[in-house]
Amino acid sequence: MAGGAALALVLRLIGEGPIGQAVALEGGGGDEMFSRGTQQLGGMAAAVLYGAALGVVFTVAYAAVRHRLRTADDWQASVALAAVGFVGVFLLPFLKYPANPPAVGDPDTVGRRTALYLVAVAWSLVATWGGWRAWRALVARRVPLPHAVPATLAVWVGLAVVGLFALPSNTDPVNAPATLIWQFRLATVAGAAVFWSVVGMVFGWLRERDRADVVIAGVDVHDHA
Repeated sequence: MAGGAALALVLRLIGEGPIGQAVALEGGGGDEMFSRGTQQLGGMAAAVLYGAALGVVFTVAYAAVRHRLRTADDWQASVALAAVGFVGVFLLPFLKYPANPPAVGDPDTVGRRTALYLVAVAWSLVATWGGWRAWRALVARRVPLPHAVPATLAVWVGLAVVGLFALPSNTDPVNAPATLIWQFRLATVAGAAVFWSVVGMVFGWLRERDRADVVIAGVDVHDHA
């Protein structure tokens, strides 16, 4: 929830400008079904819901991989997993299919573009998993870090590049000023970076707090035994 709220705030502060310009270009001055204020509130609510849903996925992923992480610090583990999420879920797919404002793209190709983006996310996660498996195998064989780290990166980058080149490009015409497009894309990157940073830090802090509470409770029980 905190990550979604942070995302909504960032998009409202630095993303609303390019979005509003894009909507103005698309609407051409016609009457809108909803006012811009209503649209903004709806967008912020959607960001919070998106953050909450992805937060649940993050929690499940953390529970699944926590015992495989070598650090004993839950905050570090949470931040590390959030960094992987930022790169795997957002950054790699973004490099192939960068975000465009609402007015850009053919409305008839929305379904195709959405499907391709989801495939890019899926392949990015496969590449991340492949890199993770390579790292685990190298560590199990006690390969020195100066060799294991670049080898792991090579596997991950290789898998990622295969996906980036194999997937078809977006051929929709970009009928908007280049400045507007890049302002929106930079706002999107900033929002994703803030979202994953907040998720990682807040979740890690909550885990550390819960662990501290358990330790304190254990001491109290021991003292009263």
